Amino acid sequence: MRKAILSIGDERLLGSLKKRLKEQGFAEIIACSGSGELLAEAAETLPEVAVLEISPNDETIHATSRKLWERFSIPIILVAEKCDLETAQKGVESGVSAILTKPLREEELTAALVLSLAAARRLHALKGEVAALKETIESRKVVEKAKGRLMERDGLTEAEAFRRMQRLAMDRRISMRQLAEAILLADGIAVENSTKKVDSKQRTTYIPS
Repeated sequence: MRKAILSIGDERLLGSLKKRLKEQGFAEIIACSGSGELLAEAAETLPEVAVLEISPNDETIHATSRKLWERFSIPIILVAEKCDLETAQKGVESGVSAILTKPLREEELTAALVLSLAAARRLHALKGEVAALKETIESRKVVEKAKGRLMERDGLTEAEAFRRMQRLAMDRRISMRQLAEAILLADGIAVENSTKKVDSKQRTTYIPS
């Protein structure tokens, strides 16, 4: 179910936004009255988008926007009486995706929603790719460290150590990283940045003799 969260002081604008967002396919629209309620509701419901009204000289909205973006990566659309350079710059600094001015036009709101949500999806995908790359790099470090330990301990060549690790990993149906961690832990060598646990069975079973 698509969700949107709103913090709009103008009752007429709030009613209009609710109607327009429902037409855009948002089934649940949560209206909040202040920053505290907004952040609490965002944490509980994890909406797809936030639409916030900014009034002149309102500095709190930028702090709230920054918290929404940093904590939940929710795309944020600001609605303002006017948008000058200072407002735009502060919006960029606080993670705002788009700024719309009153009166809201249907096509502008639609464009802002489509573009903001698409940008958020791209960012999430990029974060996933970065996390996967980091995991791959860390896994390679652990495997290389374990391979070096086998070469040193058992007098193996690099190719022999790697083949032994491959064979044991396949026999035990575990990943090369899990096997490498077991080798290092069994020899009392610290495994840096490891997030996976190796149980006692792995420590005694997967270690090549």
